[in-house]
This record gives sequence, structure tokens and C-alpha cells, in this order.
Amino acid sequence: MLLTIRLQVRSFLYGSLILVLSLEGCRHDISVKSEEMSAYLADYEVPVHKWGFLNQKGELIIKPVYDEVGFFNEGMAAVNSKGLWGFIDTNGKEIISPAFKSVWSFHENRARIQLFDHGEQFIDRKGYILKTTGWSASDDFSGGLARVKVGDTYGYIDSTGLMIIQPIFTRGWNFNEGICVVEYHEKQGVIDSKGAYILKPEFDWIKVAGDAKIILCRQANNSMAYDINGGKIASLDDCKMVDSDGKMISVRKNNFMYLFSISTYLPVTTYPFSNINYLESSLWAGKTTEGYIVLDSIGKPLTSIAYHQINKYSNGFAAYSKGDFWGYINMQGQETTKDVFGLAWDYKEGYARAAFKDGIAFIDAFQKLAFYPPAGALELRDFSGGLAPVQVQ
Repeated sequence: MLLTIRLQVRSFLYGSLILVLSLEGCRHDISVKSEEMSAYLADYEVPVHKWGFLNQKGELIIKPVYDEVGFFNEGMAAVNSKGLWGFIDTNGKEIISPAFKSVWSFHENRARIQLFDHGEQFIDRKGYILKTTGWSASDDFSGGLARVKVGDTYGYIDSTGLMIIQPIFTRGWNFNEGICVVEYHEKQGVIDSKGAYILKPEFDWIKVAGDAKIILCRQANNSMAYDINGGKIASLDDCKMVDSDGKMISVRKNNFMYLFSISTYLPVTTYPFSNINYLESSLWAGKTTEGYIVLDSIGKPLTSIAYHQINKYSNGFAAYSKGDFWGYINMQGQETTKDVFGLAWDYKEGYARAAFKDGIAFIDAFQKLAFYPPAGALELRDFSGGLAPVQVQ
């Protein structure tokens, strides 16, 4: 069965309109179409090939009747019908009727949506629009809060739409483990869920790393590491801290990188790595002149085999490329496949997409073909919530 490899990038429009009206406890009504909506639908071209969903047995359990689909998250997936977006559940039942210009996945029982006449807002699982008081949605809910925009600045609301952290920031990111990176007048800092500064905005760059166990900061060419309470745990001059697993920090100095141990306060790698990437689960990839090799939690090579690319670990495996082909390695650095795939994707929920000679299909945890794609399948996407999008001709 021949499948066509086709990569698509979907872009969402980020509206800048700020609402001054209150929308609460109501569903969006599309019976009265705005001028913008009418013009959009008039130009919309219905695709020939439709999307549905298959389960982990390869069964097409949600019929391919949608123009486009998103991934399942919190039991719901975004679907597009005739140009408008809504949501279905894992049984294919329509939960929120297609009525929106764009939608994002549900996070913490709220989903961002873009209206044709009121910009970006939030809806609950029944499709009711969250009350707005002068803000527009800017990012998904995380840690009970969501970033919103008021004019040219950002603040954070709770799940009821109440502004908890006032919109004084020029940029902002999502909350992770109760902390969040923000920018104030071109300098970055870290706040807690009440808006209090853990680190004042005086840094050029900040990254929350190591599953939120460590905060990496830079000022000019000097680097510092802090714990999540703002206590300094390391400081290095004339270098750049790049990433961390909470125990080691990858550091760039001049044209080379090394791993720095937080506990011993000393470098632990002796190889002349030109780059070091964090692979998750306290494993790293160090780049030598031959390519990337896998490093263990203390920076020692697990194998001497060099790869052109190593992806991050997911479900216990990392996809690698060597020459013109791809394969997988386990967390001991051992190759679990030969270089057999034309392309390999990361594992999601125990399955990964891989390109065989005759097309793309899913493989299981043993890197064996899990099932044949449905007849007429053109494109497959990763599993999420137990289901995977599939486009059928």
C-alpha cells in the first residue's frame, strides 16, 4: 500500500483586538454571520480528501468526514467542517458545533478559540465563552492560569476570567510547577502564581529546565543557576549555560561545550564537544567531529557510535539518523533497529511513525509494524488520547 509523505504546517492567526464587552455564559451564535465571516467562508475551498481517526488496532473508528483535525487532548479534538472549527469526543460525537475561525486544544478544561468578530477568547467543555474584561487570550491554561493580552502588555487570568496577575509585562510564558518566566522592559525575570518575583527582571535570558527544578539565567556573557525558590546554586563567568537536568548543566564556552556538575561544581566531560543536547531522562548527546554520541547522566559515553542526529527520548526510545536512514536506540544507547527507515518520528503513546519503502506506517515498542494503515490512507499523524488522525482519499 503506497502512502504519500506530506508535511503540513498549520498557522493560527493571533488576533490583537481587545474586548471591552462581557461575554459570559453564552454559546457563540453563527446564525448571524459577520461581514468578515461571510467573506472568509466565501473564499474557503473544501479539500477533496478528508480526515478521521484510527485507534491503536488500526481501525478507522471516526469516519473521515472532516476538512482538517487536531489532536485529542482531555478527551476532545478540534475538527474543521466546511471552514469552521468545533470539537468532538473520542466516540466521534460532536460536543461543540463548528462555529469558530480557529481553535486550540483543551488544557485544564478550557480551550482557546478565535472568533470572527471578537478575537481570541476561551470556551469551556460545553462551548460557553468565558467572561472577558478587557483582555484577549494569548496562550493556553497551565497551572491554573493563562496569559492574556491587554493593549501591548500581558497578564494572567484564572479559570473564571479574573485577572490574577496584572498586565504589566511586555512578554510572558506559561506557568510550570508554579513559576513563570516574564519580560519587563526587555529584561527577564521569574514570578510565582501570585505574581511575586522569585527573580527580578534583570536578566537577558532565562530558561526553566530540569523539569522545573532549576532556573538558568544569563547576564551579558555570565551565567547563573538558581533553584525554584530563587536561591543561587551556581555562577560561571564568560560562558553560557544552555540546558540542565537538575544535576548537570550544559555550558558553552567559546566554540565548545561541556557538562558542569552542580554537586561537585566542576566540569565532568573531557571530550571536545562542539555541541551538547539534552535527550531527557538525564541522558545527553555530545557532538564530536564524527557526529553525536550518547552520554550518560555523568557525561560518559554510552557508545562510540556517532549519529548525524539524535532526537529526544520518548517512551524509552530516541530516533536517530545515520547516513540516509533512520533507526532507534534505547536508553542504554543500544540500537534496537538497523538503519532501515527512510524517516522516523518520536514515539507517542507507545507507537511511532516510520517511513518504509512503500510509505508511512506505525511501529510498536519492538519496532515492528503495528498494523497496516487503512485502505486509501494518504497521511498519518501521531497518537494522542489513544487516537491518531488519518487522511483518506
